[in-house]
Amino acid sequence: MNKLLPSYFSAGDGPAVILLHCTLSSKNQWRALASLLQGSHRVIALDLYGYGDTPMPAVAAGNFTLADEAELVRALADELVPGERFQLVGHSYGGAAALCFSHLFPERVSGLTVFEPVSFHLLPEGDPALTGSRDFMLRMRDLVAAGKPQEAVETFVDYWGAPGTFAGFPPRVRNDFVARAEKLVFDFHAITGTPFTIGDYRELPMPVTVIAGRSSRPTALRVAHLLADGVPACRLLEVDTGHMGPVNDPDRVNPVIIESLSARPEE
Repeated sequence: MNKLLPSYFSAGDGPAVILLHCTLSSKNQWRALASLLQGSHRVIALDLYGYGDTPMPAVAAGNFTLADEAELVRALADELVPGERFQLVGHSYGGAAALCFSHLFPERVSGLTVFEPVSFHLLPEGDPALTGSRDFMLRMRDLVAAGKPQEAVETFVDYWGAPGTFAGFPPRVRNDFVARAEKLVFDFHAITGTPFTIGDYRELPMPVTVIAGRSSRPTALRVAHLLADGVPACRLLEVDTGHMGPVNDPDRVNPVIIESLSARPEE
């Protein structure tokens, strides 16, 4: 049986760069970055499970991990750039999936750039930064289970943005978000239940750049600093934006991502 291939777009020629979007987003999140890179790179942006034009996972939410997203990325990479190493870029949930992919398939990744990966599974029990985010995620999960997808999505969007962010989107965008509400539960299980530790990621052999917004949530910043401190090949860059910087402030974030693609490990 053929493996599922996600929906994607590809632009440009040159060394490949694969882009992974955040929760409730899609491959189209990266259109502006792709336009900047396509003169020097082959840019591939894909829809992760349940987003854009890629279907929902075939497993139950409680059995879903970031490794499932990594396998989806590998299937597309094997189809489009077989045997080729590539740069991998991810934002938020996509950053967590990119880290997981790089751990499982390090031979495919020449460089990794992640903007605030929500790899909450790296935080130890009792970490103060985890408490508030876990409460918010449990509330979101319970709202989906109670048949209140709009409230769940509003909770999610306003947490990572600010109160009123969801209400400020046009109706078409709000409706699209709500239609994806079920996948929020899968993402919740993936970022909390994936069984990798900072010790696993410490062995990453490729150069790693973690980008963080200075005004972001403490939990996201805690993960960013944990990676910067725990992964020898990692550097941390800060930008004057929040967690949704790649979407809301691309003029600030995209140049930093582009610069990271030429990063090399310190001698």
